[in-house]
Amino acid sequence: MITALLVDDEPKAIDRLSSLLESFSLIEIIGTAHDVGDAERFLTGRSPDVVFLDINMPGRLGFELVSSIPPSARIVFVTAHEDRALDAFRAGATDYLLKPVDRDRLAITIERLETQLASGRPVAMDHGGAADEDAGDASNDTADTVTFSLAGGRGFETVAYSDIVWVEAVRNYTRVQSRDRRPRIIRRTMAEWEAILPAAAFGRVSRSLIVQLAAIRSMQWQSRDQTLVFFVGATESLPIGRAATSRLKELLAT
Repeated sequence: MITALLVDDEPKAIDRLSSLLESFSLIEIIGTAHDVGDAERFLTGRSPDVVFLDINMPGRLGFELVSSIPPSARIVFVTAHEDRALDAFRAGATDYLLKPVDRDRLAITIERLETQLASGRPVAMDHGGAADEDAGDASNDTADTVTFSLAGGRGFETVAYSDIVWVEAVRNYTRVQSRDRRPRIIRRTMAEWEAILPAAAFGRVSRSLIVQLAAIRSMQWQSRDQTLVFFVGATESLPIGRAATSRLKELLAT
């Protein structure tokens, strides 16, 4: 059984998510909260397996609750705003759901939760967001590769452009996801990446996202507002919103 706390200032949103979660026998809702303070009081002495957390709430943002969530708990952000996904994953999110939540997409989240909780894999959280000391640099670009300096001066790593599946903007940095490797936070702008990455293989689908078109294995529609993109050789899938999906389809058709 996976115990869950739902945090959202909109009663209708809590009711809808509760109804969807109740259709999964594995989930037990042990509490609801309507703001960060309410959630903090609930979490005193309690440790749910997962917190489904809205971001934009009156008074304090959902991100301000992260430091009060027990380290063993998973976080799933549930929001109407697709532009906060990078902040959410940087804060240690297991998943990021767009409202209105679709049951089929929620099923993927439940599967991820079940896998993570069964494996006992620890959660890596960064309560303060991307810090300068956490970031590396990209340098020594060639026609085929880029060399990353590791954070803290721990060395260098050369990655082929063909292994990069997507690049995302993270505040003043970029997050680089490559095949079957951990993501890297790099001091390089999206404009710099767009100028360097091979134009024949990569496309910019939004202001904050570049994907390798040649590496896309499949796209799976989740809801009116969300599509999952799967890449050859990569275990991570990429959730994108409606506008990015439309742009990606245009690029793939050319």
